[in-house]
Amino acid sequence: MLGQITTFLWPLKTCLFFVAFVCACGLSLVFPIVGIVNYMLVYQLHPGKMWWGQPLEDLGIRYSMTAALCLILGMLLSGGRVPKSRTLLGSWLLLVLCFTGIVLWSFALNPGPTDYGAILADKMVKMAIFLICLVRMGSVRGNFKILLWTFVAGTIVIGYDALGAPQDDFADGRLNFVGGPDFRESSGLAVHMAAMVPLIGVVFMITKAKQWRVVAAISGILAINTIVLCRTRSAFVGLLVGGCIALLMVPKGWRLKIYASLIVVCIGAMSLSDHHFWERMTTILHPADYASDGAIQSRIELWTVAREMFFEHPFGVGVGRFKDYAHLYNTGDYLYAFEEPGRVAHNSYLLCVTELGIQGFTVFILIVCVVLHRLRRCFRVAAESEDPHSARLLAYGCFLSVVIYLTSAAFTDRLYTESFWWVLALPICLDRALSFETAEQEETDWEMNPAWNPLYDDEPQYIPATDSPRCAFT
Repeated sequence: MLGQITTFLWPLKTCLFFVAFVCACGLSLVFPIVGIVNYMLVYQLHPGKMWWGQPLEDLGIRYSMTAALCLILGMLLSGGRVPKSRTLLGSWLLLVLCFTGIVLWSFALNPGPTDYGAILADKMVKMAIFLICLVRMGSVRGNFKILLWTFVAGTIVIGYDALGAPQDDFADGRLNFVGGPDFRESSGLAVHMAAMVPLIGVVFMITKAKQWRVVAAISGILAINTIVLCRTRSAFVGLLVGGCIALLMVPKGWRLKIYASLIVVCIGAMSLSDHHFWERMTTILHPADYASDGAIQSRIELWTVAREMFFEHPFGVGVGRFKDYAHLYNTGDYLYAFEEPGRVAHNSYLLCVTELGIQGFTVFILIVCVVLHRLRRCFRVAAESEDPHSARLLAYGCFLSVVIYLTSAAFTDRLYTESFWWVLALPICLDRALSFETAEQEETDWEMNPAWNPLYDDEPQYIPATDSPRCAFT
């Protein structure tokens, strides 16, 4: 009896998380957007690996699956709170489903599927289901802003955890084992935080309440500090490319504020960095030293292995099987330095083409092209939306986040990372939100002023404001 009582004597943080999680799952049944937030925060926090989550292990809760099930059930029960959509899926989600099908096909048809491949195939199916929910729920501007604030909150939690990380979490001066399951090594964590920086910046600029702007500013500081602690060159290159594009594509009406913000961010990043960080970053500019740099040399050898693997297996070796085949082509000294099973190609594009073949790579490139096309349309449609000023900035922030993630993905493995696909989904959500506002405005104009309706008269007439239906109740 005493043992059963002590089982529930949890720490305060454990109790707070458990109550918050249960409440969020319950609210998801009524407000599905809460389910989206709940799932994304659980993914970023990874409660099972936190000290305050250990006491809950005996309950056997599968947090992500529970949050996802409550979300889906809430969308079915609360149809009135699910944003309307003219299409059930759309071209981007259809491509995502096609890509998921290729992942499953590569797992089923290649001989000797591995346990790791089964994990990735299962993960891709779950991601596809959640992306469908995410795109549907994020297709109105209010919900889209909630998504951005979810990233802000997640960054604060991860950044705070990184700030107080013990020395055991550092390897060769680089931070590891912080954040969700996709952030357990420094490269993945740094790239995620780098992609969050422009989104946090957008939240900071469009938020009017000073106290909430302070929250966004704290999130940005913690994100940059975490990137410095990770000392990852792939994230640094992504930020450099994103920063250059940020200077060239500043939206009209935001130039002075964005230029000033970039200067402040650079000064802040310089103050948070140290000699070890810059010593590692400057190695990018010294090709003569690549041969003596184990990390760079291993990437060169792995990319050579990937090229040979693709030429011999153009239709892919199967999801999760890159390392199983890599030893057949290994001629270098660094390949077996990576003992952990999994994604060791250190290039998301090469990982895609070697494991999923030319068919998987083609679909993935089409997915990226659709994202870039939707971003272009967001910039164009923003002028006709309800709030053109902030709409341009939202499109700008999404574009920079996508660029940073796509650039960094060329130097690390992000293909099966959930936050990578979330960032790719944001432009789709924003495009739907802005298109809905534009269509709603056109429909309102059509109904309010019949002179704008070509079916009303062959020659549209000018109707004075005093006689127009818009002013009928003034």
